[in-house]
Amino acid sequence: MKETINFLSAPCEIAVRKYVPSIRASIAIVLVRVYGLSIYRAAKLLKLTPAAVSNYLLKRRGGDYIDTVLNDAELYGMVSKMAEQIISGNIDEKRIPLYICDICRKLRLKVEPKPVVPETPC
Repeated sequence: MKETINFLSAPCEIAVRKYVPSIRASIAIVLVRVYGLSIYRAAKLLKLTPAAVSNYLLKRRGGDYIDTVLNDAELYGMVSKMAEQIISGNIDEKRIPLYICDICRKLRLKVEPKPVVPETPC
């Protein structure tokens, strides 16, 4: 399903639909596959259902950028650090949206085409 984007959409509205699901999925994947958490434990830590985490692991849910996040060293490092902080409990829940925003900003810079500025006729 191809999404149409309203020309009045704010960048964060677009990001919430297009990039943030991939970031959430990547965090869930790291928690289960790298840190060895069960689907149930990961779901509890992320405040998701076990079914949601299972769908993230199977890449049935989470968008088109999961592989981009997991295969890019910088993005993977950011996701891994966040997963580590979630496991250890050393993360301020109020700052989680800011961490996700940082990851999203980096992801957008890597996957969105650079705008081309036309030459001025003068």
